[in-house]
Amino acid sequence: MSIEVRKANIDDFSAFKMLWQFYQYHQSSFSLEDIDEQGKFYIDESYLEEVLRGQDECNAYIVLSEQLIVGFVTVEPTEIMGEEMPELSDIFILPKYRNQGIAQLVIELLMHTKENNEWHVAVYRNDKNALSFWEKHFKQSNYSDVKKVKTPDSEEFHEFVVHNA
Repeated sequence: MSIEVRKANIDDFSAFKMLWQFYQYHQSSFSLEDIDEQGKFYIDESYLEEVLRGQDECNAYIVLSEQLIVGFVTVEPTEIMGEEMPELSDIFILPKYRNQGIAQLVIELLMHTKENNEWHVAVYRNDKNALSFWEKHFKQSNYSDVKKVKTPDSEEFHEFVVHNA
């Protein structure tokens, strides 16, 4: 299976916006967000455009398998416990492509870089599947340290600071 992670750009806007709807649908059981009168979840489209144009600190990536779009990832800077580090803030793989190692590979490609040795990961407290995925990932991957941290958002999320080996 050929997996590619490429930086998203404004040409990806329609696909990215639709993927974000699917992501919001999945997250709605944790975020408790409702759809609007048009049957859509709220998306700040101007913000997505800024991200895709490179006008925001957030970086968006499209995930492809055999040249088909199968998901996305976003990475943005965050400050945790007085330290600035990148946060793997959102990762979404379409259900058809889950349990094939795609998310694992994507995370390794992004998080195991020389530029960033420390990462923040937050998982909705009620998202048992995501938490299970990350705990398994942390055990199987080559990280020197994974610490569960407490921040003001920790009531809503499980939060981790991850150090590369």
